[in-house]
Amino acid sequence: MRIEPLTDWRDHLEVGARVYIEDEATPRRITTTEWGGRVPAIGLEGIGSRDEAASLAGRYLETEPQTLPEGTYYWHQLQGLTVQDPSGTRLGLLREVFRGGEAEVYRVELTDGGEMLVPGVRDVVRDIDLEAGIMVVDYRSEEVR
Repeated sequence: MRIEPLTDWRDHLEVGARVYIEDEATPRRITTTEWGGRVPAIGLEGIGSRDEAASLAGRYLETEPQTLPEGTYYWHQLQGLTVQDPSGTRLGLLREVFRGGEAEVYRVELTDGGEMLVPGVRDVVRDIDLEAGIMVVDYRSEEVR
């Protein structure tokens, strides 16, 4: 099956690695990996037909969590954070994280009902405090709105 890798650890997708299909409690072993094309393809233990693979479309493959370097976060840790500007003004809630090219993008539901897409770059995202539940963004650039 073709996949969109969202991991920084390529070894998580090598033959022999174990992954969990979203909403499944038992891991499956990766049986084949092909990196040659535009989109990598893998084979999974227990998935023997095209129809079985197609039934998994849109579901995530997950691994056991790794300890991340300081200052980096899993997407699920960021969802739900209160987003504010550097002066402390509440802008809204971070509702979704996704990839936009090489960078992460944060979809913020604004307090006025609109939304803002925030590039996950240090020039814009100034601070993340998981304990306080806050992300500080400096959105002065017109590119952010």
